Amino acid sequence: MRTATAVLAVLIAFTITAVAQCSAAEPGIVLDGPVGLSPQGAHYMTKLGVHWERDFVSWAALEPKPGQLDMFQVSALAGGLASLPAGTKVIIDVVRTPQWESGSTDPVHPPQNPSDYAAFVGAMAKRFAGKVAAWEIWNEEDDSLWWAPGPDPAAYAALLRAAYPAIKAGDPKAKVIVGGLTGNDFEYLSQLYANGAKGSFDAVGVHTDDACELNSPYEFERNGATDRRIERWSFLGYRTVHETMLANGDDKPIWMTELGWNTSSQRCDSGVYAGQKAGGVTPAHQAKFLLQAYHCLAQTPYVQVGIWFGLLDTEPFGTPIGSYGLLESNLTPKPAFAALAHYAHHGDQLRERCGDFSGPSIKLAHPTRDDHYQGFLPIVLSASDRLGVKRITIYYDHHQIRNFSNSHTPRTLRGHWLWRGARFLSPGRHMFTVLAIDKRGNRSHAKTFIWRGGHR
Repeated sequence: MRTATAVLAVLIAFTITAVAQCSAAEPGIVLDGPVGLSPQGAHYMTKLGVHWERDFVSWAALEPKPGQLDMFQVSALAGGLASLPAGTKVIIDVVRTPQWESGSTDPVHPPQNPSDYAAFVGAMAKRFAGKVAAWEIWNEEDDSLWWAPGPDPAAYAALLRAAYPAIKAGDPKAKVIVGGLTGNDFEYLSQLYANGAKGSFDAVGVHTDDACELNSPYEFERNGATDRRIERWSFLGYRTVHETMLANGDDKPIWMTELGWNTSSQRCDSGVYAGQKAGGVTPAHQAKFLLQAYHCLAQTPYVQVGIWFGLLDTEPFGTPIGSYGLLESNLTPKPAFAALAHYAHHGDQLRERCGDFSGPSIKLAHPTRDDHYQGFLPIVLSASDRLGVKRITIYYDHHQIRNFSNSHTPRTLRGHWLWRGARFLSPGRHMFTVLAIDKRGNRSHAKTFIWRGGHR
């Protein structure tokens, strides 16, 4: 009986582990730089053991004149796809508008006529049916660097609505992905829903390879003092993207088509922190954060794909934007290369907690439960949290009466106070509540009851 029980326990544990691994995000790589789609790129994919590959296709290069494909470019793409390991699932991101369509020399100027873009991606989907698993519609369209002169949710929603049926007509099995949103941009996604984009995509793409990101994927910030959603620039902001989708009645998956940390030793050169902090992390931290990121994704089945950006360091070499690779520019592997290979071959092996979502522990020394008092009420309390405690707020009967705070957010915040206003409470029983908030906006509550005068 003991043997049977032990065997059953092992089988249950194995089943739970197997289910968890099956629901984990499938890893992949962007084959960038001079390696690109080539036998050399295929060699590194085999070594990594990943089965997803993401690449960019320039509409301007492949259709330089209306309705006329550049067959040299088309053949080069076909040859690159054919060089990939058998079973590779490919995501093609179609970007860059030809001048004949947009009327602009700027290739990130969006199409004037969504139907032209749709005709191109539909023709490509038909030509490469069964060879391309998904078509990503543009790239970071919520940023002026990719959508000039600035983001336009209504225009992008129109592009999705045109492209979706065209791709499905060319290859019904191909997925259509919302172009990767810059830093989990859930507010832009809300605007897409408001402009009728629902039903015109199979997954939402997000990008978490934020400029000069130095924090572990476990670290996060809230969206504001009164908005407890995880903000877009935190890696875990994909949770807010998912909440936004559910709020719009949409339970489709998320595909993280770019994630990464760069290893530049230069100062940050972009964003609001340009020149104010380091531009990248150490190679050892890059590897550590890679495993932590996939550990987080393994716990959220709605994130189906996680693509590392990218295989190789690129120009401008040594800068933050050029140092995301698993390989240095001379093809020397960084520790992150082995880390991704380990995850691809063995799955998530971490057992630590992904992010700290628990609030501070509260110790209420006085008043204690059902304390009786007549006049002034002494209050003695503390709240502790490894992240640091930002504020303690005290309420009676849901009325706020006092805050304790410390700008240094100590691990333990204490409050001592003689509440003189307690003498004005009506006789009888009152609820006494303590709210504690840590540095990350996590909350916890403690409550008790006090009696002013009289008897129970």
